[in-house]
Amino acid sequence: MKKNLKMKNIIVLLTIFSLLITGCEEFLKEEQVHVLGYGEYQTEEGCLKLINSCYSSVRLKAGGEWSYGLFNLGTDEYMRGYECKGAPYGWDEYNDYLPELDGHEKGQYGDIGDWWAVIYEGINRCNLAIELIPNIENAEGDLKTEEGRNTALAEVRFLRAYQYFILVQQFGAIPFTWESTGSAREEWPRVPTREVYAKILEDLEWSYNNIPETQDLYGKVTKDAVRHYWAKVLLTRASYIADPADDPEVYDRGCTDPDAELAKAAALIEEIHAGGRHTLIPDYADLFKEGKEFNPEVIFSAQFSDDQGLNESNGSAYKNAMHEYWFQRYDYPTGFGVIRNIEYGRPFRRMMITDYAINIHDRLNDSRLRKSLLEVYYSTVTDAANIPVWTQEEIAFAFEFGNSAPDGSWAIKDGDTIRPGDMKFTSATAADGEYVNVGDTALVFLLNDENTTLTDRQMVAAGYLIFARYYWATDASGNPTELLTYDREDDELNWESSGNFVVGASNIRTNSWTRDHAPSLIKYWDRNKPDGYDSHVGSRDLFIARLGESYLIAAEAYGRLKNYAKAVEFINYVRERAGYADGEVKTNFWMQYDGGSAANLTASTKTNMRITDGYWNTDADELATYPAGVDTDEERFIAFILNERCREMLGEQVRWEDLVRTGTLIDRAGEFNNDAKNAKSLQKFHRVRPFPEDHLDAIKSGGDPLTPQAKKAYQNEGYY
Repeated sequence: MKKNLKMKNIIVLLTIFSLLITGCEEFLKEEQVHVLGYGEYQTEEGCLKLINSCYSSVRLKAGGEWSYGLFNLGTDEYMRGYECKGAPYGWDEYNDYLPELDGHEKGQYGDIGDWWAVIYEGINRCNLAIELIPNIENAEGDLKTEEGRNTALAEVRFLRAYQYFILVQQFGAIPFTWESTGSAREEWPRVPTREVYAKILEDLEWSYNNIPETQDLYGKVTKDAVRHYWAKVLLTRASYIADPADDPEVYDRGCTDPDAELAKAAALIEEIHAGGRHTLIPDYADLFKEGKEFNPEVIFSAQFSDDQGLNESNGSAYKNAMHEYWFQRYDYPTGFGVIRNIEYGRPFRRMMITDYAINIHDRLNDSRLRKSLLEVYYSTVTDAANIPVWTQEEIAFAFEFGNSAPDGSWAIKDGDTIRPGDMKFTSATAADGEYVNVGDTALVFLLNDENTTLTDRQMVAAGYLIFARYYWATDASGNPTELLTYDREDDELNWESSGNFVVGASNIRTNSWTRDHAPSLIKYWDRNKPDGYDSHVGSRDLFIARLGESYLIAAEAYGRLKNYAKAVEFINYVRERAGYADGEVKTNFWMQYDGGSAANLTASTKTNMRITDGYWNTDADELATYPAGVDTDEERFIAFILNERCREMLGEQVRWEDLVRTGTLIDRAGEFNNDAKNAKSLQKFHRVRPFPEDHLDAIKSGGDPLTPQAKKAYQNEGYY
């Protein structure tokens, strides 16, 4: 492991060298570590630094508000959190599909010009490296031999294809070039989508034929990384179904033989599987824990470090800020035993999980949802004055204690007698170097449903603050009277407006989920940030390709070919891993809210997770999760695959592209994303993004800046 860490530091260090010939003013504002002149690029040492700098663009998926805005907002998985709307940096228009989406009115933060400029600069670096590598003279190292030069070219051509693949999925027909430029390009027409895909596939095939199976430095492109993305591009191209209303220049991906491309995609993943260089991590939870970035499931990742100097600055597009966007608020209301700290991070609360993303999980057998979300927070307060105390009214009201005095002067809880004024939980203590502060439960975002509920009295008696997805209000005799849940129609929902006063009580409040308070996705949890909990700069690697997705790519390709037996084989690889292992102790929530029993507390559920051919047509629970209008075998298979991709890859920055690829964005976001449904703005043209205002202002036609009419003609339909 020490050897791997050393290798990682080398590749990270080389990656952050900014070796630029650019006309992009925004990029030049980035904090630079090193700048080489063009002549130095023509030496072997300079060219190798240029090659390694091409890797920096894979960091862009982690670097800014676009990291969630372009890839997860506005889907069936996630809608906007409380700090996504109304703040100058929030991207709520990408979730609600509002007119401001084009950036024409909102300005800097509504426009994605910063991201656009940096990703095109990354492509420019790749183009420059590809031009220079074959012409390096007097090489004595990696570029000395033809094989070495071809390996370097294969790496860079893969990175160029990767960046163009992101762009073409987001925008359709885009500006495209394979030539480097030393100044800003003024005349830059759009290239039809089908031609862009053809060029991407040309790069990937060349890379496949020239890249080695393994590389000495961790983080370098390998043949399995190329296989994964070549298969994904083929699957994407072959999935498009022509619509007479679509502009073919924008939407036609150029596939003339879908069956052949699907078969090739499946064959590439079969090669990854047969090669055995990557295997699934046995426990799904371990895949996303800090310190587990070096694991056999990861095929390709963006490299970061726990060395603060290697991770860029707060304002950089190349930092890792993913740890902020997915966390909900835990440090408010105050006085409940948890304060902001490195353990629980900086809660930017940009994202709120949808009901759909919860309801598709079989929580009795499938461990993935509970292993992806943070529901329980422990006391981090050591000052007893900041720990809440029991009131006489709470003790008298709750009726959920083992025994209590009629006047509320005492009650028995968990075998202990409590009285008004007693602290609700003990002060937390923490040993040096420990992640988790050792203390009683202070806050729970309860993941339950309308069939597995509790009452307001049980919430009060728990002694810690609970935000429940569903709970029952009770009358004076303790009888349930009303099932309460969070207000899915309120686009300004916050804590002050979310709770219900308990019937008959004057100062007891119980709480449903809010856009401020709900379970947090922990796949990007970063408790090793070198600069404290308020730093934007994270230290963890970002997975760009992993085997779990590879298997689902193969499954979808086989399913589209109607080879369902092979599809099920690959589906079961990820589903069986998702089950609880024999001997694995499940949480109390599993028994209380997931349907589990004490007798099966350590029993395996892996066999229960396996499916057979036709499951997507016959399982009643699965069928109930499909959107309206899913009627044919083919449609039901795709609906199931999208469910499975959500279960396996919740929040992993693929969902918007998944829905566009499968032609289901309008139906699924329109039905399962409450914000998009309520805004009633989502239309077919939203399958591609608007070009940034900065780009339209910079380019020319016939030597003249674009007129408003020319901008509208250049812009994707429906925008501007």
